[in-house]
Amino acid sequence: MNRAKGIAVAFVVTALIAGGMFTIGMSALFNPTSVAASNTPAEAGAPTAGSASDVQQLQNLVRQYQEREKQYQSQLDQADALIQQYQSVLSQLQQRGLIRIMSDGTIQLRGR
Repeated sequence: MNRAKGIAVAFVVTALIAGGMFTIGMSALFNPTSVAASNTPAEAGAPTAGSASDVQQLQNLVRQYQEREKQYQSQLDQADALIQQYQSVLSQLQQRGLIRIMSDGTIQLRGR
């Protein structure tokens, strides 16, 4: 009996999915506002007059983002160099026994 129920449920689910696929296919087939498919790459990629300005705008945006990226990378490099200097100073202070860096990151000053 359980096997028969399983087969019936599988059939119903399969029928629902097939019906949905059929409906979507028919909708696409009879859609009056659909765009005709292009058979050649030249037709598909041919720029229009309006898209040439769009391409120029996008290229300008890419240039702007590249410049910003360079600025950010420069700032990161400067911050990294500064962090390395701080680490060097802390390491030297610790080696000389002037400070002690605890496991939780706190720094204790050692008095003389």
